[in-house]
Amino acid sequence: MNRPSSVHVVLSVLCLWGAVVACSGGAEPQEEHPSGIVPDSGTPGRDDAGVPPRDAGPSENRDAGVPDAGPSDAGASDAGPSDAGAPDAGGTDGGAPIPQDAGTQVTGTMPARLTRAGSPYHVVGNAQFIVTIPKGQTTTVEPGVVIDFKGNPAVTNADVRDGAQDVMNHHNGRVELRVYGRILVQGTAGAPVTFTSTNPHGWWGMNFFGDQSKGDGDPVFQHMVFEKVRKNEYNGDRDRTRGALWAYYPGPVTIQHSLFRDNESSGKCGALDLMFTDGSVVTDTVFENNRTRDIDRFATGDGATSGGGAMCITHGRNSIVRGNTFRNNTLSAFRGSQANVLQPRAYEAWPNGTQHYDLGGGGALHYFQPDHDLIENNVFENNAAVKGPGAAIYLEDVPNAGVTLRGNQFTGNQAGMGGVIVCNRGSGNSTELVLGAGNTFSGNTVNGVAAPQVTGDCAR
Repeated sequence: MNRPSSVHVVLSVLCLWGAVVACSGGAEPQEEHPSGIVPDSGTPGRDDAGVPPRDAGPSENRDAGVPDAGPSDAGASDAGPSDAGAPDAGGTDGGAPIPQDAGTQVTGTMPARLTRAGSPYHVVGNAQFIVTIPKGQTTTVEPGVVIDFKGNPAVTNADVRDGAQDVMNHHNGRVELRVYGRILVQGTAGAPVTFTSTNPHGWWGMNFFGDQSKGDGDPVFQHMVFEKVRKNEYNGDRDRTRGALWAYYPGPVTIQHSLFRDNESSGKCGALDLMFTDGSVVTDTVFENNRTRDIDRFATGDGATSGGGAMCITHGRNSIVRGNTFRNNTLSAFRGSQANVLQPRAYEAWPNGTQHYDLGGGGALHYFQPDHDLIENNVFENNAAVKGPGAAIYLEDVPNAGVTLRGNQFTGNQAGMGGVIVCNRGSGNSTELVLGAGNTFSGNTVNGVAAPQVTGDCAR
């Protein structure tokens, strides 16, 4: 984004990061127990109401997905080497150039099989720049396939609409992938599948729509690179504001050995939102340089519902987040529709006289209403919640048994308030956080001083 406000964000982050001082983690517990270290004033509150009917509707008329993708290439697949871990995140480069005079063009419907021989796939979309995987279809993506969501990059500045908040870069030529059937991404370590965009304004990402996306089998993503999504439509629906991969899906989503980089959302969950999923697993995956910039449609007063610079578990349960790396992800701007600059906001306990909920946080992860979820053996490094709470993780409104953390490393994460992990129980009385053995904390800061490991009302 070449925008004045983005410069402000970068400067704010750099200033915050420049103030990092070393802090040593406290003695680690040797057995699992409800967290009680570093008790704080607490921040009960609410986040995303997220009722299914409200989440069901995409931002434009739903595309029924009549197959019109053009020739579906039946070329032989190239299996490549076998599984061997996540792709190297490397730098922020976009990889090798994508040839525009070769490959396969896709319009209204994704082919049932995407092959190396047909790659790269240039996704233009239909007249509304939407492409679907229709109900009843399983789309299988073979190793080494590159999918370029190019849409219509040849637009003028008149097609890029600014809002009064000066934080939006709406572009009608972007492509959105809507999944109503099933998708299987079958990359390998030597030949990952790449979802990217040569459009200078990015693409609208991959979106599932609850029960409408259920019935053809659960989605699986292996050895995948997922990048360059820009969901920064102000006051838009969820498929245009949260999670580069927004999996509003009533079942398990599996993501393994993958890389999410350089994605941006305006409401929540820069790279990934697992909403209403049950039994989802995210393992051996790198989340790097993803961003959430709060221009969320639910923002009111001094609060917002933003959260998760990289990833969210929203109304999910029984999820496992294991063996991943969360690096250089950023959550910034906490005034939503009320202002277009970064400003600190109140860190309010609930209830209070103004009936104001303290909403959102988490430089890397945000959980809303977690339910028997596990965060294990992950690395959280240099994530930032700019002027807000939860340098790495924010847990909110737990109805049942919440989250267990064990074996995680927290290094160099920064926040404007709270601690490395902030708990916000809301009105419930459940155990929000179980801090298990092997978690380590070093060099984390809040406003330039050593950060508490855990703050909020999970310690009460």
